[in-house]
Order: sequence, then structure tokens, then C-alpha cells
Amino acid sequence: MLSKLQHLVLLAVIALVVPSVFTHPVVAYLSTLLSLFFIAWNKKNGLLLLFIYFPIRPFLLELNPGFKLMGDCLLIVLFLAALYGFIRDRGSWKTYAFTGFILLFCLVGTIAAFQTGVGLSAIIFQNRAYLITFLILFIVGQWKMNKEDIRYFLQLSIVMGSILSVHGIIEYLFSRTFLVPEAWTNWNLSSVNEMRVYGLTANPNVLGTYLSICLFITLYVLSVAKRWRILYVLASILMLGTLCLTYSRGSILAFGIAFIVYVLWKRAWKMGAGLILSIVLGLFLIYYPAGIAREEIDAHTISDGHMPDVPQEEVEPDSAPPPNERSSAFSNRFKEIFSDDIIEKSSQWGRLYVVFKGLDIYLMNPVVGTGFGTFGDSATLSYGTPIAERYQLPDRMYSDNQYIQLLVQTGTLGTVSVLAFVVAIFIITWKRRKDPVAPVLFCLTLATLLMALFYNVLEEKILTLYFYSVLGYFLTKERTPHSLEK
Repeated sequence: MLSKLQHLVLLAVIALVVPSVFTHPVVAYLSTLLSLFFIAWNKKNGLLLLFIYFPIRPFLLELNPGFKLMGDCLLIVLFLAALYGFIRDRGSWKTYAFTGFILLFCLVGTIAAFQTGVGLSAIIFQNRAYLITFLILFIVGQWKMNKEDIRYFLQLSIVMGSILSVHGIIEYLFSRTFLVPEAWTNWNLSSVNEMRVYGLTANPNVLGTYLSICLFITLYVLSVAKRWRILYVLASILMLGTLCLTYSRGSILAFGIAFIVYVLWKRAWKMGAGLILSIVLGLFLIYYPAGIAREEIDAHTISDGHMPDVPQEEVEPDSAPPPNERSSAFSNRFKEIFSDDIIEKSSQWGRLYVVFKGLDIYLMNPVVGTGFGTFGDSATLSYGTPIAERYQLPDRMYSDNQYIQLLVQTGTLGTVSVLAFVVAIFIITWKRRKDPVAPVLFCLTLATLLMALFYNVLEEKILTLYFYSVLGYFLTKERTPHSLEK
């Protein structure tokens, strides 16, 4: 009989490793089917598999396009398994009644999209983007999580965060030419983004979000752990240094504020001290040395004539900042937020432009908006928008601001629905504020609200995966207390 860890390792090998080695899509499809068969013996391991799959999903898709539906299939099967428990326990529906606000939001966006002329494929695509990780809430909420389950969840997040951090540093040192898919090496990035670590998530902001969550978990475990403390210290330093290399201002600001709130709420001074230690050592052991090492590697590569696909005479020695400027790039990224030049550019064709343009469109469609697939969401990127010509919009524009996207696409009704969902979470959290999980849920919700100023958070799979998992765990009526909560 396999232990839980052995079962999880075997499941990960079947689901992720085999299709990565044998890259025909059919192999991935068969691995998915076999994985669904295996999780029948341990559904919680199927849930843990999602926390391995989603953080590296973009990388897996580059290796094998057949990975595309794996997460959806796992979530749907796990949801159907949990649904049986809900049917038997009718009283549990009252606990989750407030989640209907999210369904109302999707209904408003769908109806408005049909009225605007959005295609059925785009509407289904966008509803899937919002709802697929939403199922996690009910999956976790229906199962009884014990001490061992929580320990596996926390340790898996720390391990995955460490792996992505190591890969991110390697990517940074070798200028995205080693251990990344060839397509990623050939990305045509601006000089600013070229310096950022994209990682296996293929997005510096998503990687920043993920590492922020994993760093919080690591510091939490470090504050209560009695063994392996040095490993948790090293992991936190590694994650903090790599987080700085993503230059993800939104993630750092949002989770930084949320972390401070958590420390003050719980009086978790050990976690606060751990964060300060991680910041100091992360900067001086990871961030600054990585910048110096990259300069040396780049200089050596240019001097040896190994610049790929770039004629030597076209290489501009001054295009990359010198070491002293590179070391201060992190602080400069935050100073730029309020610079006149950045604000002017943003107003002309950036985030502020999107906000101002969105407000104009909202005022013309104030009740239910223009619908999904019309303004800056994933469906717009994939299918275009039918209102581009009417409002002089780029055909495939991404908003990078959840609030303006809600207003434009779902109007007042859809926005109020999402707001009601958030308010309900705060009310429930306050009523159960003595619950050890309440501060975690509150601070994670706060971080999500702050990040919504910079990203379309409802579509971000990693953040919603953790958010809905914590919410589902918090709502579980018969949660078994464990030592970490004490």
C-alpha cells in the first residue's frame, strides 16, 4: 500500500513528468486520464497536484500542448466528487450562499456580452477563466483537512517556491538562454522587461505573486517550526531575492502591506523578524550578487562572440545599465510610479489610458456594461473585441486593472455583485475573528484587492487557487484543529 507521499510522487510523475519527456499531445491526454483514475484512491493528492501544475503550467504547455486541459479536468472531477457531499448535507448550502454573488456577476457579464454581439466561444472562454479555480472553494470546503493535509500543503508550497526561485535565478544569470523553451529565448522584450525574471510562470507579475504567497507560508512555518529551521531560512532568503528580481511592484506592495497587517493583528513578531532578515540577506546574498554575476556573464558572452542571432556590429554596449545602476534598478522601479514621465506615458497609452477610456465606456453603459470579451480580459486577447471600432480601442487590449474591467464589462450591477462577495468575506471573517485562519483570509483578501489595481486578479489562476482554497478551508464547518493553528 502506497503512503500518501509515495502516491503523490507517483501521481506527479504520471501526470507531469511522462508527458514532458514524451511530448506528443496524446501522451498528455492519456496521462490526464490515468491521473483521474489514480486520484480516486486519494482525492486530496489530486488537489495537491494542482498546486504543482498551475505554477508551472505555461512551461508545461511549451513542452506539450496536451497539458492544456489537465487542470480543468482535475478540478471538475474533484468538484463532482465534492458535490455528492453537498447534496447529502443540505444545511451546508447556507454557508456558501454568499458565493452566489460571483455567479450573478458571471450571469450579468454573459447577458451583456450577448447583447453586445460577443461570440459564444469567447463568452464560454471568459466564464471558464473566472469559474474554473472558483470550484476549489467547494472542493476544499467539503473535505475535512487534518494536520497531515495542512503540512503537505505548506511544505509543497515551500518546495515549489524554492524550485521556481532557483530556476528564476538561472534564467536571470543566463539572460533567458538556459533551461527555458526556445520560444521564450526569442521573446522581443523591452529593455525594462528584459531585466525581469519571468520564471516558469512566463510572467514576472504572476511569479511575483506566487513567490509572495510562498514567502508568507515559509515565514509562517519558520515561526512555528522546531525542526529544519535553517532550511526554511534559506528558502525565505532565496524567494525574497528572486522576488526582487521580478521587479513586480504590484505584488511587493500588495503583499507587503498585507503582511504588515497580519503581523500587527496576530502580533507575530517572529514572522516580522523573519521578513526583515530575509530582506537583508535576500538583497545581499541573492539580488546584488545576481546582478554582478549577470554583468560578468554578459560581458564574457559578448567578448567571445556568442550572442545568438545578433550581428556583433548591432550589439549596443550601452544598452544595458552598468552594475551600479543595475543594483539600484529595484528602487528606481518604485520611484518611477509617481514620475511625471511615467504618468504622462501611462495617460497616453498605458494603465491610466485604460482607466480613463474605461470610465468613458462605463458612463455610456452604466447598468450591465458591455459584457465579457469586450474590454481587456482574456477573451479579448484571444478573440478580439466587437466594440473596438465603436470606442477606438486596440483590438486585443489587456486592462491590467480589475476594477475598470468590472465596471466596463458588467456595469454597476456586476461590480456591486463582486463587491458584495468581498464584503461578505469581511463580515464572516470579523464574526469569526478568533479563528486562527481569519487573519490569513483577511490579509489575503486585502492583498488581492490591492493587486486588483495592477492586474486582472480574478483571471490569475495561481492567486485564485490559493485564495479560494483558504476561503474554502475557513468555511469548513467541521475543520479539525491542528498544531499550527494552536
